[in-house]
Amino acid sequence: MCKVSVIVPVYRVEKYVDRCMKSLLRQTLTDIEVVCICEKDDSSYQKLFAYQQADARVHLVEKKNTGVSSARNAGMGAAKGKYLAFVDADDWIERYALETLYHTAEQYDTQIIAYGIWPTVEPGSDRRGIFDCTPVRNVLYHGNGMKALFYEHGSRPYIGNKFYNRQFLAENDIWFNESMRLGEDQLLQFEAFGKAENICFVKDKLYHYDIKRNDSAMNGCRQQDAEADSFRLLTIIMDKKREQYPDAYDKEYMAWLLQEYGWLVNQHKQSASEDRMNKIRSISGYFQELSAGKYVHELPLEYQYLYERFQKYREGGWNDAYIRLPYREYDAFMKKQTEGFCQKIMTAERCFIGVRRLYEIFVFHEIWHWILTGMIRLVQRYKIYRARKIKIPS
Repeated sequence: MCKVSVIVPVYRVEKYVDRCMKSLLRQTLTDIEVVCICEKDDSSYQKLFAYQQADARVHLVEKKNTGVSSARNAGMGAAKGKYLAFVDADDWIERYALETLYHTAEQYDTQIIAYGIWPTVEPGSDRRGIFDCTPVRNVLYHGNGMKALFYEHGSRPYIGNKFYNRQFLAENDIWFNESMRLGEDQLLQFEAFGKAENICFVKDKLYHYDIKRNDSAMNGCRQQDAEADSFRLLTIIMDKKREQYPDAYDKEYMAWLLQEYGWLVNQHKQSASEDRMNKIRSISGYFQELSAGKYVHELPLEYQYLYERFQKYREGGWNDAYIRLPYREYDAFMKKQTEGFCQKIMTAERCFIGVRRLYEIFVFHEIWHWILTGMIRLVQRYKIYRARKIKIPS
């Protein structure tokens, strides 16, 4: 037994693996193990073998590459730590990350911790959604895991910024779905969050996410057939909803569908293929199943427009106007749904919080990000104001 097992799938990342391994072996929490999963023919194998010879905390699992889910499952099966962390071999974590997460988990008896994630470089417009996938406050959910899953920043979709109790996963038989090419991490979270008793969110940015590597498995999958994989994920999640929560969380699933799949109708109708039209019909059916009409009026106006487009598709479709989604109003809606379901917590009491905050601002290029984001948001607010004044035709 050790305190934390770090699962590191390794595949074609030889020039990044040293950076990752050094960040793990230099952790302030030393009672850890690093479980690396790599096939013998990979160019990183010899490097990992050398790390194993030099440090007894490194365990190299030789396994033929059959996907990241299979690798992570192999790592989970070999792990001996009380807690599990997942780090991709081209990413790295802060030196005090595991110590912060371990003490928080022990203090609040948590099964899951979601913590701060930040890209290593400022992303382009197509990747900017990563900033909505990091926690924005330190809170604890007790017995309300599904509320946390749908309404708390950082709950979805990444696995890299999650810290799990290993016994909790084992007792509930929670593993990665090896048949999924995309969305396997989010599918696991739909399984785990609903069964967890205590879930913490820690806003400290502890995980450095390298988004610039174009040959990564995720980018490769998106280039091939991301839309089909994304819809398959939706189908599995809705099937599990019928099985596990047939009479609960209808509003949560409805809002999630609009947020994640509203882009299907937020475009020119003539650009939609027959396959995409079939997907729109299927989602319209899900809305009927969820009785979405009861709850949609609580959402910001633009999301109500998206819902109308799904509903009116059979009556001839929608106009050509693009709907600019108001992130600020949607965040306010999310925060309102969590009132009374979570409580504020303190983390890392022994650390100098003010100094750490200054450090994060510098290391995670936050000043440049917030200047750029502020300009983007101002333009967006103006366009939303104009659209509402004109009133988008239904």
